[in-house]
Amino acid sequence: MLRRSICTGGMRKMRPVVSVVITSDYASGKPAGWRDVRSTLAGLARQDFREPAEFLLLETPDVAAQMPADLLAILPSLRVVTVPAASANELKNAGARAAASDFVALLDADCRPVPGWLRSLVTALRDHPDVAVVSGRTAYGTQTLLDRVMALVTRSFLDEGRTAPTRHVTINNAGFRRSVLLAHPLPEVAGPHMSMLQSEAVARDGGRFLFEPGMYVTHTYEGWEMEKEIRTSMGYGVIRVRRLDPQMPYARLARLGYLSVALFIVLRTLHSCWNCLRRADAYQVAWYELPVAFGLAAAACAMEAPGMLRAVRDLPPEATEFR
Repeated sequence: MLRRSICTGGMRKMRPVVSVVITSDYASGKPAGWRDVRSTLAGLARQDFREPAEFLLLETPDVAAQMPADLLAILPSLRVVTVPAASANELKNAGARAAASDFVALLDADCRPVPGWLRSLVTALRDHPDVAVVSGRTAYGTQTLLDRVMALVTRSFLDEGRTAPTRHVTINNAGFRRSVLLAHPLPEVAGPHMSMLQSEAVARDGGRFLFEPGMYVTHTYEGWEMEKEIRTSMGYGVIRVRRLDPQMPYARLARLGYLSVALFIVLRTLHSCWNCLRRADAYQVAWYELPVAFGLAAAACAMEAPGMLRAVRDLPPEATEFR
């Protein structure tokens, strides 16, 4: 059962236009995790959206009890919703059920949005009534070459360079119609990078996806050690979702045992390099930096092998800072 805690302010008199569900999926309850939450809440407090909106921070009771008091002053309208959960996807699904609006934004607590993020999200859903989910652009900042290149390598898979249909969804930075999210909740099976099961189900039900570059967020990025954890988890999901859903693209490859690991690494490396070629400008990667991007794409995809091997062996995912 959901427990709602109203942290500051009263209940809004008007029904919100959009509900923003904020969840922490990495380093939750740790100092680094709380720093990320502060940054994300500060970004939400600076939104230029002038219509009624509600902001829900979903957490487990034990982590919520440790929440630093200063967080509640950053975004006065913030409400904390506590629910027993073992994964970030469970928290997101609980947030969808608790939301009061027909539009539900899912935002990871380590993603700082630009001021126009919420306005762009709502406008996209209003202007495209046939769209089930709209996803935004995720960057890692521009301070270092690694930040720019790894955002291009990892995050540009759905990026169309403009407001346009896409084949993918990125749940760290997405806006759903609540009815779609309730009909097709995020998978709560083992492993954090399993959201393709949801997007495939939505697509089969006739749902369309949109990319909106105005929904721009800067994702916390802590370098190669963090990348290793991301890729281990992603690799597990690449194989596991296709073993669970035989209708998914390339599902047959996932049943070739150890050979599937090599094949997926090659295919994913080639796909990442192609994305680097077509979207370098959007992530501020110059043409002469592309050889670095290609090399890092190959290295990153190779780092998915341990997770893929565990999925091939039908083992649970390796323990990481993700939940």
